[in-house]
Amino acid sequence: MKSETCFGKMYGQPLSEYYTEEDAQSAAEYSREHFGNDLTPYNCAKCGLWHLSPRYRQTPSKKCHCCTGRDGLSKDAYRSKREARQRADIIYLEHGISLRAYKCKYGSGWHLTKSDY
Repeated sequence: MKSETCFGKMYGQPLSEYYTEEDAQSAAEYSREHFGNDLTPYNCAKCGLWHLSPRYRQTPSKKCHCCTGRDGLSKDAYRSKREARQRADIIYLEHGISLRAYKCKYGSGWHLTKSDY
């Protein structure tokens, strides 16, 4: 089933929705076997369902309960500096925005910022 709320970053097309992680994993395996795609499931924070993403784009994060961005929303916290840098590189390639990784002062992981300090 196609989403009415979630769209792909690359082409803006509606994403396929899966109700369980198992269904999404089966779809990823089917796509790998039949089309050679390297996809991985992820649980969408926006709709709560499961979608597929190219494995190279996956940088798991969680919402930090202590830090907020300029928009007042909770910042994403990445498990490691490497994963935060990977997400920063993806954002730069797709949007031309340069970001820097820094360690959360509350111990929630690593955040991204536009700021130089």
